[in-house]
Amino acid sequence: MLERSGEFWEAIPGLVEARVTSVLGRAPKAREPVIEYLRYLEVVARQECSRRQAVQEISSLRRLLGDETDVGNGLGHSFEKALMG
Repeated sequence: MLERSGEFWEAIPGLVEARVTSVLGRAPKAREPVIEYLRYLEVVARQECSRRQAVQEISSLRRLLGDETDVGNGLGHSFEKALMG
């Protein structure tokens, strides 16, 4: 797995917020790709990022879109399997 730099994780909250803002108020079907992206990003952040605040911001924005999925319980393994094919 490619490890991202500290600069990457510092920039993530602003980038993620822009994605979330672009789909706020839209139909659930329009929000789903962003929610999936945020789930994946949260899994990666939990594994790589030393900034707990980044994980919390990703999680908060995901919930703002209506996603209540618990990313911490086995979801990471599902994403890894999907990525590996």
